[in-house]
Amino acid sequence: MIRFAVFTDLHYDHIPDGDRRIKEFLETVRLKNPDFILSLGDLCYPAAENRKVIDVLEQSGVPVYHTIGNHDTDRYSLEEVMDFLKIKSSYYSFLIDDVKFIVLNTCYIRDGQKCIPFLKRNYDKTKQAYPWLPQVEADWLLQELESEDCYYVVFSHHSLVNDFRDRGIANREAVRALLENRKVLFCMNGHDHGDGCTIINGIPYITLNSMSYIWHGMKELYAYDAKTHEKYPSLKDMILYQEPLHAFVEISDKEARIKGMDGHYHTITPEDAEIGRTWNGVSIEPKVLSRTVKLPR
Repeated sequence: MIRFAVFTDLHYDHIPDGDRRIKEFLETVRLKNPDFILSLGDLCYPAAENRKVIDVLEQSGVPVYHTIGNHDTDRYSLEEVMDFLKIKSSYYSFLIDDVKFIVLNTCYIRDGQKCIPFLKRNYDKTKQAYPWLPQVEADWLLQELESEDCYYVVFSHHSLVNDFRDRGIANREAVRALLENRKVLFCMNGHDHGDGCTIINGIPYITLNSMSYIWHGMKELYAYDAKTHEKYPSLKDMILYQEPLHAFVEISDKEARIKGMDGHYHTITPEDAEIGRTWNGVSIEPKVLSRTVKLPR
């Protein structure tokens, strides 16, 4: 049995209660004692004052693996982010028993024949295709999938299926073709701050809800005190969740069980912001749905 905890999109720098969320998450981690923790990106800026975020995760006593998120490089280079997260490559894999876990970096803009990494929100200014999985990484992925003796779980910050605006990777069909006819248990992503699952050619593509909030930007709402809004200016455009949403995954010799959780909105609801319960192509209910995936034979 392999057990791991997974979360995404904490956005520590933009919320007033990031420390509480990590603390409550790690309390559950200690109770369930997983084999590792995996973050699907947008954890925090790689600033010196945020070193404590990495430290407290590492103090959980289990290995922590990181995915590059699109906002991780808003103010810092990819190299600085990797150094902060203590990863040698922005995409990599690791093997536990007969399951290979593959972590992709989808934070690129395709500019002609070259790919440019996200940097200082350059994706907001481009007319080129993004997000994108570079060809060199796709070639590496194909090599990683060669063994017929392994099952595979694929992680990425961006969805490999979401076709809503620029949410999913632009070359998603080509990347999905690499995964088909392999023993891929499921793919999991963050980024969309919502919950969803799409099955294409037998592979579940799961979007994990944010640990913290929905960002909508439709109607400014000042539900907190003036000092808090001054320190966290983006808060007026958010719908915070009360609980730190996350999932625990168990992989046995028969199935993979994604154990989600139910939560609550903190103060503001989608109705207050005059939006529906679906946003960016996914559900923004305050929950992570549980799912079971039978192992392919």
